[in-house]
Amino acid sequence: MVRQGGALSLESGPSLREQARRVIRGLIITGQMQTDQLYSVPRLATELGVSATPVREALLDLAREGLLEPLRNRGFRVVALSSKELNDIFAIRVLLEVPSVADIARAGLAPPQLAELRELAAATKRAADASNLIEFLETDRMFHVGLIATLGNKPLTELVETLRDRVRLRGFKNASGREYIAQSAAEHFELLDFLSKQDEAGAVAVMRRHLERSRQVWGEGNGA
Repeated sequence: MVRQGGALSLESGPSLREQARRVIRGLIITGQMQTDQLYSVPRLATELGVSATPVREALLDLAREGLLEPLRNRGFRVVALSSKELNDIFAIRVLLEVPSVADIARAGLAPPQLAELRELAAATKRAADASNLIEFLETDRMFHVGLIATLGNKPLTELVETLRDRVRLRGFKNASGREYIAQSAAEHFELLDFLSKQDEAGAVAVMRRHLERSRQVWGEGNGA
């Protein structure tokens, strides 16, 4: 998926539906799709350079995730997220993700799990080094969801994934973005180092700091 001269072009690889979903998600989380505008399937299909069907399916997928609101015979609208909702979501994430990290530290990660998470951490660092926000946010999502998934609790994993996606309805428009993603990528390695040593206190401290910085940055410039 690349952006060319203001229009989006989908390349071969994953299904067109999945590629469209990732591109549209990226437009939402970078604030390029606004909450006060309507987006039609034909309009987005033209911008993406594909037929309407995969775009419609992608939009419905994102609506099911709570990122978009379908308006009958009119199109789709980005769901607005208030400052209170943002803070409430982070409060829930702390209640879920911090104890989860403690559980992971106590249980320990199997070598293949640790290797896979280190790969994802490296991917977030590459994206951060390249200042590629969309790629960073996608790989960051994969890292955190993959981390929680090691507990083998599917409902918990799905809930954390949904909450992370809802945070990104705020759009990422503030000036500290480059510094934030660099720090965030570094903290992934720090967290894995503590987990590899089964250092529960260290892992919990990193996760708390990680979530608090995210809360501040996603609310910055948006009244949070």
